[in-house]
Amino acid sequence: MSGSGITRRDVLATGVIVTAALAIGARAAAEAPAAHIVDIMTFYDPRFPQARSLARTLPRASALLGVGGDPSLLVAQLADRRERAGLRLQGVTTETIPFCLEQYIRHDRDVRFESRRLNRDLFAWSLDFASYTP
Repeated sequence: MSGSGITRRDVLATGVIVTAALAIGARAAAEAPAAHIVDIMTFYDPRFPQARSLARTLPRASALLGVGGDPSLLVAQLADRRERAGLRLQGVTTETIPFCLEQYIRHDRDVRFESRRLNRDLFAWSLDFASYTP
């Protein structure tokens, strides 16, 4: 057999990753009160081909936005607290993105953040913002 074919290990690994992403998406959809979520932005890391297909499995992921290891695009979405109400950021990226987002919002009480490792490289994460109260 040539080294460029698909192996059973590849098929099993992909199956486990997709199953984990679907389970995370279903759990997040069941736990999150969807009534307050108005806008959802879904991100993926274009450096990893699996990230795009896994990001599509997240709840209400319509348009996907590519983001590499630089979280500055996402942090820009968090600049004005009043405009964050009803916003959900979610995605499948490397650990850098959810780590930086978590550090940025760690003192906000009106934020719900979840992150789970999917495989060696990728994490599925979500960031929900409740209503703004000054």
